[in-house]
Amino acid sequence: MIYEFDECVLDTAKQQLWRGGEPIHVEPQVLAVITYLVANHDRVVPKIELLDEVWESRYVSESALTSRIKLARKACGDSGREQRIVKTIHSRGYRCVADVVQCDEFDPVGTRPEPPRQPGSSSSVRALSTGAFRRSSTTLFGRDRELDALSGALAAAVGGQRGAVFVRGGMGMGKSSLISEFVERHDELADWHVARGRCIQMKSGPEPYFPLFDALSHLARSNAHVVTVALDRAAPSWLAQLPSLLDDAAFHRLERRLLGATPARMLREGVDAIEALALDRPLLLVVEDLQWADECTLGLLDHLLLRSGPASLLLLGTCRGSGSQAASVIEPAAAQGRATLIELEPLAVEDVRALVGDRLGGAAIDDDIVSIVAERSGGVPLFVEEIVTTLTREHRLAIGDGVVTASGPPNELASTVPASLPVMIERELTAIDPACLTMLEVAAVAGQHFDAATVAAALDRPVPDTEDLLAELARDSALIGSVGASVWPNGTVSADYTFAHDLYRHVVYDRVSPGRRALFHGRIGDALEAGYGDQVGSIAVVLADHFVQAGGTIRAVRYLTRAGEQANARNAHQYGQRFLADALDLLDRVPPGTDRDRLELTVRISLGSSLVATMGWFDESVSANYERCLELSANDDRLVVEQAAARYGLATVSELQGRFERTEMLLTPLLTDDQLVIEAHELVACSMFHQGAFARSLATANTVLDRWDEDTYSVEMARIAEHPASSCNSWSSLASWALGRSDESLALAERAVELGERNLYALSTAVQQRAMLHQIRHEPALCIEWSDRCRQVADDQQFPMRMVQADIYKGWALGVTGSVELGLALVADGIERFRTAGAMLNEAYYLGLHADVLLHGGDPVRALVLLDQAFERMRASTRSYFFESELHRLRARGFTDGDESVGLDAARAELDRSLEVAAAQGSKAFELRTTIARVELETEHGDPEAWRSALGELLTVWTGQAPTPDVERARALIA
Repeated sequence: MIYEFDECVLDTAKQQLWRGGEPIHVEPQVLAVITYLVANHDRVVPKIELLDEVWESRYVSESALTSRIKLARKACGDSGREQRIVKTIHSRGYRCVADVVQCDEFDPVGTRPEPPRQPGSSSSVRALSTGAFRRSSTTLFGRDRELDALSGALAAAVGGQRGAVFVRGGMGMGKSSLISEFVERHDELADWHVARGRCIQMKSGPEPYFPLFDALSHLARSNAHVVTVALDRAAPSWLAQLPSLLDDAAFHRLERRLLGATPARMLREGVDAIEALALDRPLLLVVEDLQWADECTLGLLDHLLLRSGPASLLLLGTCRGSGSQAASVIEPAAAQGRATLIELEPLAVEDVRALVGDRLGGAAIDDDIVSIVAERSGGVPLFVEEIVTTLTREHRLAIGDGVVTASGPPNELASTVPASLPVMIERELTAIDPACLTMLEVAAVAGQHFDAATVAAALDRPVPDTEDLLAELARDSALIGSVGASVWPNGTVSADYTFAHDLYRHVVYDRVSPGRRALFHGRIGDALEAGYGDQVGSIAVVLADHFVQAGGTIRAVRYLTRAGEQANARNAHQYGQRFLADALDLLDRVPPGTDRDRLELTVRISLGSSLVATMGWFDESVSANYERCLELSANDDRLVVEQAAARYGLATVSELQGRFERTEMLLTPLLTDDQLVIEAHELVACSMFHQGAFARSLATANTVLDRWDEDTYSVEMARIAEHPASSCNSWSSLASWALGRSDESLALAERAVELGERNLYALSTAVQQRAMLHQIRHEPALCIEWSDRCRQVADDQQFPMRMVQADIYKGWALGVTGSVELGLALVADGIERFRTAGAMLNEAYYLGLHADVLLHGGDPVRALVLLDQAFERMRASTRSYFFESELHRLRARGFTDGDESVGLDAARAELDRSLEVAAAQGSKAFELRTTIARVELETEHGDPEAWRSALGELLTVWTGQAPTPDVERARALIA
């Protein structure tokens, strides 16, 4: 067969294309695309049909088809901007719109016969039917300015100038059509990465970062290696959320590497991932329906917009209306020139005329019809198309002398147009075959985006039959459109579809009765659960949504729990808390019993991580949750792991509250148990240090370090941003200093930081403990250095308590080196924030540092008041306290700096008590410091010789060690 069209001749027998009389080399697949479209030029060819015919297989990505369409246009002398020959019918497929003539002989330079008459050229009047109606064409009207703005942003991005454009408008204003038209027009985007994601409205709540993972997943279908390499280099925390890109071994290695990652890291790496992809080749990132975006996605986009360095990157977003949360990102960015905001306005009357004429085959339109359509539609493009659909389907229009007119009086025509778009869509649905309508209803229950396998499963019918009916529905209406193919993890392959507009889906969904809706939700959930197998975690939110609405409470709870765990893994703990709280609410419907309690325990163990991250360890909800976990697991010997987790969680709470007795009671059973034995020993080392049991703290920490294996890891500690080996090196460092092993203490502190840098979630603890070490060693310059490092890490990882501690240490260091006012301000503010957070552990220590700065500033009265508060806080526990000796020494100084006639005896008594405590704790370092204070006191007010002798004996502990400030001071006193 020979076809002539435009300047081209296609000989299907010889498989040859000529253009302008010259043979054109075309790849076989591209030629097959041209042939099929030309042979079926009288209709729209759905994408799935084209895939089937050309590739003879349904498993081909849509991007492969798109690239062949671009090459087909190029071969024919067409382009995405012009579309003179191959036109994209958005959400449906493609159509050859050139005049096609079939010939028996080929004459590339001959004269083509006169083209057939266009519709509407006859002078006779005839009714217009839906056959003359062309819907969802790529042609847009009244949007030239907007398309120019998008093209300008693209041109700038090609030159390395990053850009962002947000398209905002009401429902049906054509936001997605504008983006699709822009992408279709620019053939150069074939050389770009195009990542397109969409926010989805779900009853169970949004999945954090969903549209961005959606965009990356779609990009990975055609560029898996590029995406994997970019994420592995710049955003491993994001790669861990796309396990399909890795084999099992690589995935588990990555999981271990990322334990304890923070929200700040997830956010930063998300931005880095996008920029890394833009380094490989220019990137167009499209995020649609931002009115339903989650806070994490909006936060990432905001950070992306704040970046200013050069990048071949263009971000396009769509949003409905100005009242959504997305406005808090879009509007400031637009006002500050970091983004362009395009507000889509209703179409003008002439644009309505052009749109209606285009949909009716290019015919001229009577003014009365234009007025009616413009008035009733309000200039909303989607409404215009629905009105034209209704009028043509009901034979309300006629054509004569090339002009479309009303088939009856104009006022009668106006009365037939429904006043609302949903009513009009309802009328359209009544014309659909019942079998297809049922299929459409199931599709609406499945979601905005659905595949034939899901619909087939819900209706218990074969997938091929379902595909045929869906293809027919996509061909005969514009309600749904083909978007390629999908593959389930179990190998099920089927055609992929989407509703052309979410309003269509909502109208169809609302007409399904509650009983049938629940039935369909349940069947769809069953099918997806079976199809995804061990990868169901990737669609946990979707399955939770289906089972919640199907009334499958137990399964809904399980998938809400999976969704919560997934959100926690993405460091979106606020969403994890919401999913898990919803799961607990659903459990109220489940009758009491062992199975119910076990399920609640599973939910609450996961909820613990979310609560700690969102509320902090000191919030009552954290301890209440772990108390309930302990209660649920106490009487079931099979719940060993869960009981250990509950004990460890509660022990952490009690330790941070300074309730050392409770900590020991909770941890003792874990010290001889395989469950969390490393974690329990680390927490005991922490607790023993705070109680001043320095030797025991050191021994317990060494137990962990002796058993530690770098190839293992601790999930429980990672969840609270701790690392057993790093933490135990820190506790060993602090305890070693107290015991007089100052050189060893520095080496251990360095090792803690080294391990922290390998496990970034633990770094904040390591540098905080290092700053604390230099404080208790009285090394203010180093204390400032490590406090600054701590604050930087804490700010980076968003750990507010570490920021508080860094400020307190730095305030002390500044205060004792002369910057008293600045130091006092930092310490006082830090303690206030510490108390506001509900913290109690180490409050006595921080009050002592505050008092020390006041003493250096010459204010012993206020210092003694703070020391009284410190002792009161310390006495809240019946145990000793690591800083108790220092508190007595500072009080002695407060007495001597005040009224000497009152204070000398009291000062001597405090120093005696300080030495008693230091000796009881085995702390040679604190004993040395107090003895120095006694020598200084007696040198001025008594006989110092006995104390000098004691000081000399103490100094032998540091023989062979680098001198500390205290050692140098002691040697100077003896000299």
